[in-house]
This record gives sequence, structure tokens and C-alpha cells, in this order.
Amino acid sequence: MTEYTEYTFPDGYDKWNTYSINLPKQSNWTCYMFGGDAGFSPMTWVPQEGKVPNAWVRFWMKVFFDCKWVKKDTP
Repeated sequence: MTEYTEYTFPDGYDKWNTYSINLPKQSNWTCYMFGGDAGFSPMTWVPQEGKVPNAWVRFWMKVFFDCKWVKKDTP
């Protein structure tokens, strides 16, 4: 079995071209699109925190696209 070792840059390494990815925080809402559910969904969308559609938009997404919105319980 291979053990995980964290990579460290050698001394004197120029990090000017080193990049990092900052992912936005996800909300606790999940949208199962086009008739899906938690068991099987062809497409799932989790919006960013603070950018969740309001109840009116979620209702019409349900009517027109058969989307199911589920809010996760947060402890």
C-alpha cells in the first residue's frame, strides 16, 4: 500500500506561477432537475450560498421543469 505524503516545495522554488482554486461556499439547498430525486437524478444543482432562488422561482421550476428542491438539515 502506498502512503500519502504531502508535497512540499523545495527551498528556493519560485512560486510566482503557482495557482490555487477557491471554490464558493455551497448552500444547503439541492435541486434535483427534470424529475429526479435523491435516489436517481440525471442532473443535480447546488447553488452558491446566498444565491438560492426564492420560493416563487422554485415553484415555477417545479411546474415547468419538474424540479424538486430539498433543503438539507443543518445541525
